[in-house]
Amino acid sequence: MDGFRLDGRKVALIGGDRRNDYLGQRLAELGAQVWLARRRAPRAPGLRQATSLADALLGAGILICPMPPFGPLGRVWSDDPEDAFAIDGRGFALLERPSLVFAGSFPPALALEAGRAGCELISLGEMEEMSILNSIPTAEGAILMALERTTVTLHGSRAVVLGYGRTGQTLANALTGLGAHVTVVARRPESRARAVAAGCEVADFGDLAATATGQRFVFNTVPAMVLVGDTLSRLHPSAVVVDLASGQGGTDFAAAGTLGITAVLAPSLPGRVAPETAATYLFEVIVRVAAERFAAKVSVGRGEDEPRR
Repeated sequence: MDGFRLDGRKVALIGGDRRNDYLGQRLAELGAQVWLARRRAPRAPGLRQATSLADALLGAGILICPMPPFGPLGRVWSDDPEDAFAIDGRGFALLERPSLVFAGSFPPALALEAGRAGCELISLGEMEEMSILNSIPTAEGAILMALERTTVTLHGSRAVVLGYGRTGQTLANALTGLGAHVTVVARRPESRARAVAAGCEVADFGDLAATATGQRFVFNTVPAMVLVGDTLSRLHPSAVVVDLASGQGGTDFAAAGTLGITAVLAPSLPGRVAPETAATYLFEVIVRVAAERFAAKVSVGRGEDEPRR
């Protein structure tokens, strides 16, 4: 990646959140011509605003879409509800060929249209590197949200982490470091073994209701309905639930409200609590991938120019 430049190459960023201001600024420092498609004007100097999606896409060699999933009909997620951008095959056809398209994930139908337009898709959400890096601001943001909604410290309190994937591991480590008594609830025996090695108590989901008894904090990372009435009713009366799972989360929020339990769904925390750091992580991964892909294309092109022997 050292010495890699994007001089004169058009880069389009669609929708998203404050991460795009910092990401666009870093890309512009590499010489890119950066266009942000959104209603709100860029906060960083040197970035161009496109209120028309076509203006942003036309001739772009790199397209960067948000980490949160696309909505119906290619709707691009934005933290501004007035943004109404949606991309389809006609939009992909405006890009330079070949082009790189980055997003957290791609619905199959949208991926098919992008492939037909000659785009190479990079699913950032499926990259282990990106997921681990994003777990850092997610964990810190979850802890911040919990502390804003309680009257006690995490130090000395009992906390449960549901799921022990990338975010669950980072979060459990952070909570342990703050002095909380952490119990990890995980389905797989090997995940529970890793949690034990990290100094946590463990439980299986079959024992979730008993594990929840008297707990002051619950952090959910599982995208399935796991926190239901019976389990919620066993929590401490002043418990705080922070649900980090994708989609609608894994908490029965109506039941939590009836029980007087504070429960909050917390999607897209990296862009909300630490947009500059989250943008740095995106920048490093995107530039590394772009440098590898463009170098490979140059190598192939040179090989084709060589005389056959």
